[in-house]
Amino acid sequence: MVRMILDVDSAGDDILAILFAARHKEIQLEGVTTVMGASGSIEQATRVALNTLTRAERDDVPVAAGAYRPIVGHSEEDMRAPVHFEKTLHDRFGERLKGFNAPAPEPKRPADSRHAVDFILETVRQNPGEITLVATGPFTNVAMALLQEPDLPKLVPECIVLGGTFHCPGNITPVAEYNIWADPEAAKLVMNSGMKLTIVGLDVCETNDAADAMLTRDDLADLAEHDVPLARYLVEFLPIYIDIWREFFGLVGFPLDDVIAVALAIDPTLCTTDGPLFVDVELEGRIARGQTVAYRGFQILPADGPRTAHICTTIDGRRFVSLFKNTILGRI
Repeated sequence: MVRMILDVDSAGDDILAILFAARHKEIQLEGVTTVMGASGSIEQATRVALNTLTRAERDDVPVAAGAYRPIVGHSEEDMRAPVHFEKTLHDRFGERLKGFNAPAPEPKRPADSRHAVDFILETVRQNPGEITLVATGPFTNVAMALLQEPDLPKLVPECIVLGGTFHCPGNITPVAEYNIWADPEAAKLVMNSGMKLTIVGLDVCETNDAADAMLTRDDLADLAEHDVPLARYLVEFLPIYIDIWREFFGLVGFPLDDVIAVALAIDPTLCTTDGPLFVDVELEGRIARGQTVAYRGFQILPADGPRTAHICTTIDGRRFVSLFKNTILGRI
């Protein structure tokens, strides 16, 4: 049994990660914390998380709202780029986009009164060495927890993060992945913390080299054959996501980035990894800001940081997708 805190920004793949973590029998979900990111405001992220847990019949899991902005951020114009991108999607997909990242309705229950950082620190201090952190949004909450508790790396056995890219192009700039880019100062703090890290980058999810790890309409047809409420929800909810990632991003299906991060907590053999390595984050420039850099080989300028990161390099996609679908269907 893996005890877990899941830190999310409640975009589409975060929703699937919450459902997976909430329903898998080998995961004891201690709480969900939220951070501002791809879904919009912290209020939206928190409402989506609460509503998703209700759908999973897990209203026993607390949800704590966290950072409403990055530590530093970017220019206002660049920070609004994802909002403008949604307008581009609306112009292209029209009515098909109905329901995509829609404003979340008021949840049936309130969020936990604690800030996400306080929730994380209280939980791991009370259970040293027992709680795995999984961060699938910008790293702001984890970084703030590190600033308040420098011994956090000693309190958690592992932190699994969705972020960065090392070989394939970035999805926000040519060299930067969104979660790292959204708060590069926070990401640098986490990468330099000495915490044991497993990094799920775009190399194992948002490239057609990992096509068999993506969800397709064939997978939805498979789920549709079962009279399971969560399966019916995904069959209704996911087609537009599959269409966008196929038609706009050129991928064969919808990448389950955040679900991979959660799944690795219970089955690390799903991915092969490089490491341990030191990974740093570039903070300068407009294009390179948010780039993740792994120190491999022998460089003249020395690496000045801890070699505690394991970078995912390949994924057993078929086994992973089967694990996801069977969890949604209540088989595991």
